Amino acid sequence: MRLELNFIVEKNEIPIEFRKTIVSFFKSVIENYDKDLFKSLYDIGKEKRVTFAPFFTPLQFNKDSILLKSNNIKVIFSTEDELLGLHYFNAFLQNLENSYTFKNNKLTLTRAIKTKEKKIENDKAIFKILSPLIIREQLDEDKSWYHLLDEKGIEILKRNLLATLKGEFPEKYLEELEIFPLETKKVVTTFYGIKMQGTLGIIEIRGRKEILNSLYKSGALSSRKSMGFGMLDIIE
Repeated sequence: MRLELNFIVEKNEIPIEFRKTIVSFFKSVIENYDKDLFKSLYDIGKEKRVTFAPFFTPLQFNKDSILLKSNNIKVIFSTEDELLGLHYFNAFLQNLENSYTFKNNKLTLTRAIKTKEKKIENDKAIFKILSPLIIREQLDEDKSWYHLLDEKGIEILKRNLLATLKGEFPEKYLEELEIFPLETKKVVTTFYGIKMQGTLGIIEIRGRKEILNSLYKSGALSSRKSMGFGMLDIIE
């Protein structure tokens, strides 16, 4: 399920780590909607097959904040779990026009609608990366490295996919996935004080259509997907 959320912020300035604010908003509306669902989703270490991408027009980037040209923000939310998507949708509708306070500012959800999902019918698809694709390599218990979508990055990415999706798809199908950067660029995002390099742009993926559809809907191609990374859109 794919949703479009429209917000208004009271002041035209948001934190540089605005994704944290969006996640906090999600947590707040789910907790108000169903405390048992909140616990099942947001207990420490819980994996969530959701992703999102925020869109706004920046005027100026400062050290800790972003000055906006307008107070309108759009967020595209996606999950491949239809029931979970319905719960989020109902929670959003329940919180329309309610203000969420963050860092001397207020975020108000003004509209929540379902949008039409596209469907992949072939064994290859071209995607636009809507929010940075993060490829995380865990070096040891306390240290990680973040790769770009180059030869080494694709190797780590496929290793991560084998670990996260092997219970859902046969391992041989995951190993057959081919990922080709077409028009990509490096971006750097701050996440809980950590500078992470990631990739935006256009990519092609070849493999089983069931896996391609799952990557499109869940954001599972990226690490940190539930924090607003790795959202894909299909280019016709």
